[in-house]
Amino acid sequence: MKRSAWLFVGVLCSAALLSAADKQMKMTGTICDAQCVTKVSDLNTCDPGCTTKSGQAVFVGDKGKLMQIENQDMAKPHMGKHVKMTAVPSEAQRENTIRIMQLTENAP
Repeated sequence: MKRSAWLFVGVLCSAALLSAADKQMKMTGTICDAQCVTKVSDLNTCDPGCTTKSGQAVFVGDKGKLMQIENQDMAKPHMGKHVKMTAVPSEAQRENTIRIMQLTENAP
């Protein structure tokens, strides 16, 4: 009985991982301190002159979309940098929060 229960749990976890893999998004933009986000022509941008790097890290997409980042520890070392990343929607708030899966710095 225990063996079949563990098998069921394993299958369930595998299904959850496959489901998350289907929702992966590839994005480019800037990791920015939330205090450094400004609007230019109605688009969110990261102010390049802002030196604050101690607050909440957010992602500002190349097309101006602003998204919260769930795993701050992965994002903070890249604050102020243009990045290419793979992310999935956060389970908590799917609309505007992401969880970074892979991140590399990218030339703008």
